[in-house]
Amino acid sequence: MLHIESDQREQTTAATDLMLAIAALAAIWRLRAGTGWRARVWQAAFALLAVSSLLGAIIHGLRLSAHTRERLWQPLNVLLGLTVALFTTGAVSDRWGEMVGRRTLPVLAGAAPAFAWFSRRLRRGFLAFILYELVAMLVALSIYIDLAYRRQFPGAGLITSGILITILAAAIQTSSLEVRVGKIIVDHNGLFHLVQLVALPLLVEGVRARLKPDRDV
Repeated sequence: MLHIESDQREQTTAATDLMLAIAALAAIWRLRAGTGWRARVWQAAFALLAVSSLLGAIIHGLRLSAHTRERLWQPLNVLLGLTVALFTTGAVSDRWGEMVGRRTLPVLAGAAPAFAWFSRRLRRGFLAFILYELVAMLVALSIYIDLAYRRQFPGAGLITSGILITILAAAIQTSSLEVRVGKIIVDHNGLFHLVQLVALPLLVEGVRARLKPDRDV
């Protein structure tokens, strides 16, 4: 029988995870008109974000044994690693084209299980993913700043803003920050999700700005 987690902070984190999953599904819907390599990469990235957020909601929202929680964290870390790999591949494809993106994806995707293994060995909670995400976001940030400067990509400015907010979210997640609203306490994990919710529409609309039917990178 399933039991709801009694810790209020964990309940809030689970709720924000569900909100992030819904936002990721909405992102896929927004990109539904796009076709070709670039569209598929971004749609897959948001699909993996939706699945990982749902799994995160289960981990935080249900009262689980330590063994079960550990077993669920392993596939979650792989999913998060693949999400970051696809995001970085999308950035590479936007800058250097589909051919380079296709060559980059297997390398980045193949690193996801290694990241999950490292995260488990490190035993520092979510820190390994945050560091992994931060490196990827800095690479993507440099790419989209360059594209915005060159004015070669109509959505580069929006994506750049979304990445900067995502980096802020990562910084919050590594802190001990909490916000209390009445009886509701949102800890650093919940705040991480809420700030990502602000970044997501910017990323989606930035990607969508260059997505057109029957047009590739």
